[in-house]
Amino acid sequence: MFSRTELKEIALKKLIFPDFSNTMTKYVVGLGATIVLTPAPLKQLFYNWLVDTFNLNSGQHFSFADIQSNSADYWLGFSLIFIALIHNIAYRVFIYKSEKLERDEKDKLIQVDKELYQSFIELLPSDGATIQLLEEHDFGASYHKNSTKDLDTFIYTWNNAQKEFLDEELESKRSDFLKKILEFSNTLALRSYNIGGSTYSCIPDAYRGAWEWPKHVDEQINLLNSLASECFEKHKELILLARRKLKC
Repeated sequence: MFSRTELKEIALKKLIFPDFSNTMTKYVVGLGATIVLTPAPLKQLFYNWLVDTFNLNSGQHFSFADIQSNSADYWLGFSLIFIALIHNIAYRVFIYKSEKLERDEKDKLIQVDKELYQSFIELLPSDGATIQLLEEHDFGASYHKNSTKDLDTFIYTWNNAQKEFLDEELESKRSDFLKKILEFSNTLALRSYNIGGSTYSCIPDAYRGAWEWPKHVDEQINLLNSLASECFEKHKELILLARRKLKC
């Protein structure tokens, strides 16, 4: 059954204006209109031509009674137009219901992705300490271990099928972000040294506090800063795409 809103939408958008892009509607209405609008003398000439052609080709004599009234033609023409419009209504209702079912299904899929996106930004919000670390921190300076704990949580809990977006573009961005975070986290773990409590540094003990670092230390710091910046950009791309697609 249709709701009042659906009936109103169908009446205003689908039924009042026939869809002449539908081939059957177009040709049947055209045939009916031709029958109604064609003058009786032209019809008589056409019918006579058909009779003459049939007699010439078949060798048999066939006659067609003179048209006394064209009321039957009007009846036939209007009947064809009416049938075509009824078909158009049925066709448009079918299309409307099909489109509605498709929209409803799409809305359900979007809702699943919205809920997943919400859990993502709760773990890694754009204005959170973790993302600010990726954007702003210079790993030539020390950092607190707690500032990367959310990255570890993301790696351990978002690397499974339950955390995949149903939308292909969003899932591609999530996958890219996860891969880059894994690369950054592994590199940071290999290049970090505990300097007391929960504080870590990426500068080896032998060079910490020195005015200049060896080339390999500079390369190490530059690599970490570059990876952090790439992770930040991947996070930003995922957030912006999700807001556009999910409207949230």
